[in-house]
Amino acid sequence: MGSKFLDEFPVVVEYLVTLFPKKDVAFYSTNLTEFTFGDTRFIDVPFADVGNKLAAGGPADQCIKTRQPIETEIDQSLYGKALKVITAPVFDDEQTDTIIGTYGMAIARDDAHALRNIAATFQHSMTEISTAIENTAHAAGDIAASEIKLSNEITSIQETAQQINRILDSIKEIADQTKMLGLNAAIEAARAGDSGRGFGVVADEIRKLSETSKQTANDIGLLTRDIENKITIAFDSSQIAMGATQEQSAATEEMNASIQELSLMMQELNRIAAGI
Repeated sequence: MGSKFLDEFPVVVEYLVTLFPKKDVAFYSTNLTEFTFGDTRFIDVPFADVGNKLAAGGPADQCIKTRQPIETEIDQSLYGKALKVITAPVFDDEQTDTIIGTYGMAIARDDAHALRNIAATFQHSMTEISTAIENTAHAAGDIAASEIKLSNEITSIQETAQQINRILDSIKEIADQTKMLGLNAAIEAARAGDSGRGFGVVADEIRKLSETSKQTANDIGLLTRDIENKITIAFDSSQIAMGATQEQSAATEEMNASIQELSLMMQELNRIAAGI
């Protein structure tokens, strides 16, 4: 039993290394239990030292059990560098169904590993930023809803103030009419002489009450107009704030869409890095 390819593999390796300008590769071969050859002159691959037993579940062990080529990614934490390990089965030259060992190579993946880490970190950051933007958008939406409600309340107050002014106008008209009635009553009291003196006193009180009512209505009117002016200012400010909030909400949505696109790009970068 044997394999000429496996016997000559060390010679073949001398030609294979020329295919890797960066010299970031190691080669090895095994029988069914241990490593029989290892070329680790360019990168240190401790598991491929000659005489090392095949690790249970390791690339060579899996290859022997499945009788299929195995491609494995080894994390940097295990040997101090990221590796892609490719292992293929070797069959007996005569009994071609009988597997007698494996051969393979380990390629340094430091650059690809670093790229994947950067992509993963960037994608994680994008996710956090996207979440923060979404929270900001929700908050802006709540603020916009509150400002709309405030604007409606201000409008309602304006309408109430206008109603007060209309009522005050009616009060002033009544006061003017009352004053006129009081004046007429005073004239009639004067004509009646002494018998109308008491009625004249009442007429004077009616005129005074009319004057007081009209003055009070005027004072309330001044206050109401001042309130209306301040309400108008508040309403204008509310409209400006509401417009700014809506613009902020729209800008936030656009920013979030851009972040989502960047996140998708990082996923694609991560996928490409995995295939390097």
